[in-house]
Formats: sequence, structure tokens, C-alpha cells
Amino acid sequence: MSQGKVHFSDLFISMPPVVSICVPAYNAATHLEALIDAVLGQSFADWELIILNNASTDATGAILDKIQAARPDPRIRVVTNETTLKMVDNFNAVLGYATGEFIKLICADDLPSRDCLEKQIDSLRKHPDVVMVAGSRIIINHHSKELFKRSGIKKTGTYDGKEMIRRCIIAGANIIGDPVCVMWRRSATQKLGGFDNSIVYCFDMEYWYRILTLGNLYYDTSPVGFYRIHKKSAGTGLAGVAVEDIVKAAKLQVQRGSVKLSPFDLAIVRFNAWWTGNLRQLVYKFLG
Repeated sequence: MSQGKVHFSDLFISMPPVVSICVPAYNAATHLEALIDAVLGQSFADWELIILNNASTDATGAILDKIQAARPDPRIRVVTNETTLKMVDNFNAVLGYATGEFIKLICADDLPSRDCLEKQIDSLRKHPDVVMVAGSRIIINHHSKELFKRSGIKKTGTYDGKEMIRRCIIAGANIIGDPVCVMWRRSATQKLGGFDNSIVYCFDMEYWYRILTLGNLYYDTSPVGFYRIHKKSAGTGLAGVAVEDIVKAAKLQVQRGSVKLSPFDLAIVRFNAWWTGNLRQLVYKFLG
């Protein structure tokens, strides 16, 4: 993990926050300020925001410097990598700075809804058997226009973790949700470590599977965030990579003993990942 250069090193919070909001940022100048505004506007205020600038080559660093100078907030910490890490390593690096009881990871072009933290923290506190919470999201485009709601699970409630692993794998898609829609207990990361760096793009899905070996999922069908699609999204053009990632993630769970899959099951996983991945690429192309 690259420790990098730390700004605001003289600002510390005396007690750990309830939730750590972790933002891995690379060439994120276009949308990063909107994300910071969305965090500052949360109805729940006991958070830390950790932004890891992955040695960006655009104006990301300048924007962060401007924000820190104009409106310093001791809850915000900016770290800059000395060199650019690959995506999964940058995601793992930012998790390493979290100190809160809960973790929420948000990609730099997405947005949490105003009550996102409040709702998800409340769900985790009310359900001690739940290790991770998730919710639906509103899909927005490059200009923040709302396009449609997406919910991979159709009913609000608690779901058995191990049963959900199989359900998610067979679906061949991230039905739990993108990071902006998910929050989990930091104790899970302390036990499991971070994302699997052998997965190129869909490492969040694989991580959800591993977290669910430790407890249950609480899913809320009401939107908790905004997921942005645009032509420069990290997933654009990666349909083939995503298919191989999803199949590999499924096989990893078999090896770890968290699920049993037959060769026929794996064929279904591959097919579902193929058609949902290509559909997603079409959506990115025509609506992003």
C-alpha cells in the first residue's frame, strides 16, 4: 500500500467517526466536487471522508487543494499516491485509512442520497446479524440527469448471507449494488482483508460474496444513491473482462467453500454475465 503524501495532517478527530466514507479518485475532476458537496449535505454528520487521489493527471489535485483552502473541514482527509496504482490497489489503499465502525466506499463520479448514511447506519444498528446493507440506486448521466431506478432485489428485508452468495453468482450481475449503494461493518474488512487484486474490474462483487460469509444482508428497495453512467466510466468497453471476472469470482467462492456450483451452474453464470454485460454497455453508449 502506498502511503503517499497526506494533506491536512495536522487535523485529527479525537474519537473515531461512526462511518468512514472512502473515495478512490483518479482523474475525477469533473464530478468530484459534487460528491464532496453531497457528503457535506448528509443528514448524518458523524463521518470521515477519505479521498485518495491516485496520482491524477487532470485537475483533481487542484480541486482538492481549492476545497481545503476555501472550506476546511476536520472530517475531510486527502491523501495523494506518489504513483498511479491499478484500480483495485487504489481501492484497497483507501480502505486502509478507514477508522470508522462502518465503511462506505463511493466512486468519485457517484453520489449518495441526502439520507443515505442515516438510513444505512440505522439498518446496521437495528440488525446485529447483518454485516452489510445495500439499496437501490438512481441511474444518472454525465450531466446528472436522472434516467431510471435500478434495484437488483425487489423486496425490502433481511436476506441470509450464504443464500445470497449463490443467488448473486447465478444472476451473473451485481444485484446487490455498486459501492455507492452499499455499507458494511469495518470488522468484516479487518477479518477478510480487502478486494481481491486478481479481479480486474468486478472486484466489488467478489468482495460482497466474501463479506456475506460473515453475516446477513439487509436490502432496502428505496434509493440510497446515484450511480453515474458516461462514456468515460471505468466499466465502458469492459464487457468481456467483466464476464471473465464474474466467472472467476464464482470459482473462487467454490474454492473457498462458500458455495457449490456444478459445471452447468457455471455455464449459466457465464451466459447471464455475457448478456447483462453487453446490455449494460449499450446503456452506457446510448444514455451516458
